[in-house]
Amino acid sequence: MIATVAGGARRTLRAGVFASLFGAMVGAVAGMAAPGIATARADGVKLGYVEFPPYTQTDGGAAKGSLIEAFDKAAKAAGIAYTAESAPARRLFSGIADGEFNIFLGIRTVKEFDGSTLISAAPIARIELNAYGIGEAPAVKAKEDLSGKAVIALNGYSYGGWRAWMEDPANKVQMVDARTADQALQLLQAGRAPTLLQYSLPMQQALGGKTLADLKATPVQSLDVYIVVSKKTPDAAAVLAKLEAGFKATQ
Repeated sequence: MIATVAGGARRTLRAGVFASLFGAMVGAVAGMAAPGIATARADGVKLGYVEFPPYTQTDGGAAKGSLIEAFDKAAKAAGIAYTAESAPARRLFSGIADGEFNIFLGIRTVKEFDGSTLISAAPIARIELNAYGIGEAPAVKAKEDLSGKAVIALNGYSYGGWRAWMEDPANKVQMVDARTADQALQLLQAGRAPTLLQYSLPMQQALGGKTLADLKATPVQSLDVYIVVSKKTPDAAAVLAKLEAGFKATQ
């Protein structure tokens, strides 16, 4: 069953490379190696992730985020010990193919995964990208709808290739950059731009449980998250089956 991320306390998981999941979708940032939040053993598997808060991130030297928390629960339910390490998207994808990393949570359409991985039959999460506006839902279905407009976006996110398109002068988009989700929401409320491009979970965290009656959203993109297991993982098929059962039991 797919969970749509609604917060760490809920078992919902809302995150495109996630167009490449964490790379093209987020403009993945290289991170430092971080220990898993489960007890690690020498014979445990290694989960690879990119810095994509609040879904996967390194905080205080440890792997954190809603997807990390969900994986931790599933791994414990499956009896699988693991460590977690942050890496740039390119290194992570090639590392999954050659066995440096055993597991990745993300999209399955990565060319390095062809013939080198086993992938869960069904997605274990869905990440949603929305266009937000105040008073009126933005009429945004494609990148071209933003041409000639001002758009608020978070630094470090590529939005599945949308940022590169928006930053191209030929498309005449006025970028209003924000450092945090809270600042992005404040800029939207202050009228700095009519549209905020944002993922569901960061927006929910910025709202802090509050409801803004005049806040409207238009769904832009929905990306499914799968369990990807390197075929070079010992007993790879068994590991995947255990994790699929673990996610099913904990969602």
